[in-house]
Amino acid sequence: MRHGKAVAVSDMNLPRKWPAVMLLLLLQLLRFHDGGQVQGVLVLRFQEDGIATPDSVAVYEGQLPREKQLLSLTLCARFQIFFLHTRAVFFQLHDTELKLENMLLGGSSDFTRRWHHLCFTYNHNENLISTFLDGELNNVQNFMLLSPVYGNWARLGQNFEARNSFSGDLTQINVWDRVLGDAEILDFARCKTNPQGNYISWEAGWSLKVVTPYNLSLEEFCQQEVGTSYFWFPSLPVVTAHYICEALGTELPWATSIRDIQRLQNVSAATHPDHDNCHYNFWTALTDIVEEDVWRMNNGSLVTNIFWAPYEPNGLRYENCAALSRYGVADISCEMQIRCAVCTFKKQQRFSLYGICEQELRNVYFVAYQRVIGQVIFIGYGKYHIRLEDEMWTWVDVVNNVTMAYMEEAVPYFPMGLRWWRLQVPVCDQKEGRRQLTLSPCSSGHFTCNDATCIPIHYRCDLKYDCRDNSDEYDCKRIFFPQDYQSHLPPRLSGDEDLSLPITLDVIMETIAVKTLEMTMEVAYEIAMTWTDNRLSYLNLKANNSLNKLDMEAVGRLWIPQVNFINTDNIHRTRIDEDVVMFIDRRRHKFYMDPAAPAEVEVYSGQDNTLTIRRKYGTVYKCNFDLRLYPFDAQQCEMHLRITSELKSFLTFDPDNSSVQYLSNPFLIEYEVGKVNLVHDNSGHFSEARVLVPLTRRYGYAILTIYTPTLVLLVVSYTTLFFRTAIFDVRMMSALTVQLVIATLFSQVSASLPKTSYFKMVDIWLIFCIGITFLVIIYHAFVDSVAYGDDPSTPVTKMWQVRPVQQPVIKPVHKPKITVSNLVLFTKITTPLVFFIFNIGYWGYIFSY
Repeated sequence: MRHGKAVAVSDMNLPRKWPAVMLLLLLQLLRFHDGGQVQGVLVLRFQEDGIATPDSVAVYEGQLPREKQLLSLTLCARFQIFFLHTRAVFFQLHDTELKLENMLLGGSSDFTRRWHHLCFTYNHNENLISTFLDGELNNVQNFMLLSPVYGNWARLGQNFEARNSFSGDLTQINVWDRVLGDAEILDFARCKTNPQGNYISWEAGWSLKVVTPYNLSLEEFCQQEVGTSYFWFPSLPVVTAHYICEALGTELPWATSIRDIQRLQNVSAATHPDHDNCHYNFWTALTDIVEEDVWRMNNGSLVTNIFWAPYEPNGLRYENCAALSRYGVADISCEMQIRCAVCTFKKQQRFSLYGICEQELRNVYFVAYQRVIGQVIFIGYGKYHIRLEDEMWTWVDVVNNVTMAYMEEAVPYFPMGLRWWRLQVPVCDQKEGRRQLTLSPCSSGHFTCNDATCIPIHYRCDLKYDCRDNSDEYDCKRIFFPQDYQSHLPPRLSGDEDLSLPITLDVIMETIAVKTLEMTMEVAYEIAMTWTDNRLSYLNLKANNSLNKLDMEAVGRLWIPQVNFINTDNIHRTRIDEDVVMFIDRRRHKFYMDPAAPAEVEVYSGQDNTLTIRRKYGTVYKCNFDLRLYPFDAQQCEMHLRITSELKSFLTFDPDNSSVQYLSNPFLIEYEVGKVNLVHDNSGHFSEARVLVPLTRRYGYAILTIYTPTLVLLVVSYTTLFFRTAIFDVRMMSALTVQLVIATLFSQVSASLPKTSYFKMVDIWLIFCIGITFLVIIYHAFVDSVAYGDDPSTPVTKMWQVRPVQQPVIKPVHKPKITVSNLVLFTKITTPLVFFIFNIGYWGYIFSY
């Protein structure tokens, strides 16, 4: 594998772990020297003004034979970056005969304008790449280099494209044909040694073009500040002191011992000897303003191990702030005092400028420096600075010498947080004028409050205040509408195929009331429709969909499908009113940050996430009941729904994801509700769906109120056949009464049911009951006729007159053909026989269904 190599530092999110490919390729690179004896170590400065140019280059003058091939190697370099272009290539190894070139990319969390030491090692026996940053092992990866590394030409600062050139200082670039030990690399990084590479040596000589050389002693590379650093601001009220330190990403100090106080006093005296008001009496982060004698940090966390000065605290409820004095912490008044504020940093803080539409992170990221007490300058990784000029905060493009914007008046007058700026050049397609920008100290995954404090980004717009200034609940819109959005047009699916948009229908039925007489079903239910609109973008979505609710203003601007309820009076339809609940369903946690927003705004695609609208309805649906088997019938009523917004070629119900649920008690007064089903029908011009509601009548009521009473009445009617034949009036009146009661019951039942042209089973039963009682009445008349013929004496009561006794007249005995006892027995047998025969046919027909 013959190719050239280039070492680069890029601004791609700058994680501390370098990609394996870059590590491996970087191993193949470096070396440098000025060719003569100099005092100290030679440093080469490239593009100090930050202007990308292909002319700034240093070419290696040492020998690089093509025959020299590296299997294992070590590459080390010391550098500090001034400006990051698209890529910062600082070393390139090239094969001029084959004219092959490879670009190597890497990332690092290094800060600009600070010296860093970087080493890569490649062990070909173990196929292992190791990365060392400032002497510490940073990353180890397995990687197999397919061929040895070689070349015959090397240079610094370029790779043929100006946008990939290097801006900063380079020194001590060396390449070895072996793997250096961890201890050797650590000593090199800590400026204890200055070894020279045996493949490329820094001191072998370099030919310079548009490069400024200078010398530094070896110790000076390691004399930059490490550990805690301090920013000093004299004569501030406590509110401003808290704001500045928190907006810079840190906090005011506090003391647990006299050593903490002495350390601050010593650092202040050494750093700013002319500002003795900052040598002692510093504001601390402590306050007991919430609860007397309970001291907390400004963020609310409880503090107990405080090194109080003698006789402190002594201010009772009038002194609720604390300051560091010479002898310890003292409580003082928050309103009446002015003190020095010192902000302590364990590590350098990176800032981001939001709202400038920069796609390259190097132009978004800044680092704060303090060169003058009481002042701060923000130096970008790329071409921008934010600094105080003529008492006005100014955003400057230092590479092109262009003033981008001036900050408007604010209290306190610092640029951290959300501020109004006056643009001097167009930004984000906005002409000169006012624009809001945010300079944020917050790391990824956090939201910047207006006062530049940070909260986790999922706390933003969660319906409760988390920022101290409540700014996390401002501007919580969820939808971005493009300028060409038209709410009367339905969205179309992405892709080449002309497919209809699927609408997911979810019906949740809460209550059902069926009226048999009116043949209607009244339903209280909720309809939810879900669809995608790829024309939209969604902002700051939450995993909990209830937090993604849309306001009525946004709902009114959206395209929403309309569904008609077909089998209703006047054809009801879905409505958009104050009862509507509409939200965005976050289906994929995939987003990008909006570069034009003056805050951390997560933008989600409308293609990957869905809109859902819900509303409750109470609707009366018409049903078509078949009552032939009443009261042992089973019915089916339906909710007939049709999309009427567009034809089915544009919109269809989604058969795979739509659903229906019935949540209430399935046992109604008259019916038992079975399993409801959702069926789809696309046979017409519009897409339709039907919610089928199976209803099985609960016949217990009919048994109790119709069949049982009529059965009892039939028994009563039948028992009249057992009365003595002589009491014809009683027999007849009892039978007639039973028939009248059954006839009355028949009329009542008929009035409670729809009028139909066919007989219902209950009608047949009642007609039979009337008929069999009529048969009993006929039996009574027939029996009486047979028993007594036309003789009226028996049933009639007469007055008797006493006459003399006469000889009785003996009449001949009449022997009828049918005896009364046989006839009565016949009625007693045939009546139940008719009843049982009917019931066999009646119930057999019912059970057959």
